[in-house]
Amino acid sequence: MKIYLEEKIGNPDLFTGRKKELKELLNWTKKIKQKLSPSRALLSRRKTGKTALLQRLYNIVFDMNDGVIPFYYEVKENDQWCMDFCQDFFMKFMLQYIAFKSQNPEYIRLKQITYEHLIDIAKKESQLHLIDWIKNFEAQVKEVSIFLTWDTVRDIPRSIAEIKDERVLQMIDEFQYLNRKIYRDRECKNRISDFAQAYMSTAEYKNAPLLISGSWIGMLMDDVIKIPGRFRIFFLENIPEDEALEMIFKYSVEEAIPITEETAQLIASLSEGNPFYISEIMRSSFPYKDLANKEGVLKTLEFETLNKRGSIRGTWMEYIYYAFSTVNEVHAKNIVLHLCKNKDRELTRAEIRRDLKLEMSDAELEKKLKALVESDIIEQGMTNFDYRGVQDNIFDKVFRGIYQKEIQGFDPKEITNEYKALFEKYLEKYRRLSGEFSHYKGMFAEFMIIKRLMYQAYKQNEVYLSMMHNLPQDFRFTEFKSVWSYKSAPIHQRDIQIDVFAQAKPDEYSLIGEVKNRQEDKFSLDEAVRFKEKAEILIELEKVEKSVLFVFCKCGFVEEALTYFEAQGMAWTDEIKWITEITNK
Repeated sequence: MKIYLEEKIGNPDLFTGRKKELKELLNWTKKIKQKLSPSRALLSRRKTGKTALLQRLYNIVFDMNDGVIPFYYEVKENDQWCMDFCQDFFMKFMLQYIAFKSQNPEYIRLKQITYEHLIDIAKKESQLHLIDWIKNFEAQVKEVSIFLTWDTVRDIPRSIAEIKDERVLQMIDEFQYLNRKIYRDRECKNRISDFAQAYMSTAEYKNAPLLISGSWIGMLMDDVIKIPGRFRIFFLENIPEDEALEMIFKYSVEEAIPITEETAQLIASLSEGNPFYISEIMRSSFPYKDLANKEGVLKTLEFETLNKRGSIRGTWMEYIYYAFSTVNEVHAKNIVLHLCKNKDRELTRAEIRRDLKLEMSDAELEKKLKALVESDIIEQGMTNFDYRGVQDNIFDKVFRGIYQKEIQGFDPKEITNEYKALFEKYLEKYRRLSGEFSHYKGMFAEFMIIKRLMYQAYKQNEVYLSMMHNLPQDFRFTEFKSVWSYKSAPIHQRDIQIDVFAQAKPDEYSLIGEVKNRQEDKFSLDEAVRFKEKAEILIELEKVEKSVLFVFCKCGFVEEALTYFEAQGMAWTDEIKWITEITNK
């Protein structure tokens, strides 16, 4: 799959998992063609993968070119004059629309163009029906008619879709800033606090439904409530354990960070599958970071959550400081701390007032709690009367670390001891699960082979050639373009997964591999046949010109499988050195 809209994640290979969410969103997108998809709101806190998911969805839909035109727009966090915002929105939609219709992604990347230039592009790409829209909009902007301009630009995606009987998928990222960062005046003194409410009608059209997202859950929920019934809400959850491990292995490979099977499992467990926590632990600037042993993981986690330079601490502080800038700090800290201590259950307002001996009315307490919910440092329970602490292992430790001097009888060692207790809990779980047939052992073996192919094999060709059987006479390991496990893109009907795909330049051999890290059950003939069938699908989908299939199996192969390998020109190895620990580079 090609990348058309530049993704913030950087290297596209770092995008991990989200298979369930992508499948759901692609099914929803498919139904847009029949005008059956209502607008949706995607919610989760900052840096948990919303933007990566939206941008990947954009690129998949663009690549599919199957009757749905994708449009992605991120509302900026800085204060903006309404007219500047409207012009930027208009230009980006027009350029992305033309880019899709012409299948020329260069237009997506254009910046600061004039209306005249935009008209020239429309003419060049035979999108003549856009010219009157562009001219009329330019005239509106000159009249500085704020609400007329906003009405026009907001409805342009669905209006053009209606006239041309087309379908548009509108993705608006950081939607909550519409009500908080858009101003009536150029000096940005007079904020339009109900700016997003204009979507009340627009969001109901099925020819150009919206997929909005926000990283301030409380704010966006408050906005969506004011647009009742227009959006189906779903929350972006943490990734499952196998995807968390895959993400850890990817960061280890891409950024040359040594880890072990044990420490990878620890990081996955401690992060509870939160992509932000994983990335910040793996990329931590802790000067003594060592993620190849459990003590090093503990020290890195403590740095990230307790040290002023820690990224996890810094991100949570943005939420905390916003909360305490909008609500009187008196009692607010104690409320947050009390909910953290009791995060295993929901508390009513009456219980909070009683437990903390708060001398305030129910209305005053409700207002304070609402502000804390909107700031995302506490959570709303099942009803408007119930509240709970943030549901992870990290936030309460960050919060106590920040306000440790104000918490009576607090000893900072408490947090270290809690982390150690969690370590032991997860280590015990890891030992129970890490039998010889563990799924995670297989994942780790794949990871080790990927590292060797990426960093070592091409440097020590003779050594690595001797570790494989039945390679072609002219085969040499090369500095591959990319090396990772392969999952067929959601745009393909055939759902396959390959353990190792080392992609080479067209005139060199790519490697396609199956990995079995087990003590018993030698690799069978049936497994060999099934692997070859999967590999042939990969070769067809990715248009691989020259390749070698190989199998690693720790416990060896049955004779029938070896005979099959010989006949089919497939390589094999059971050399344990492929999966023993190495340095990354």
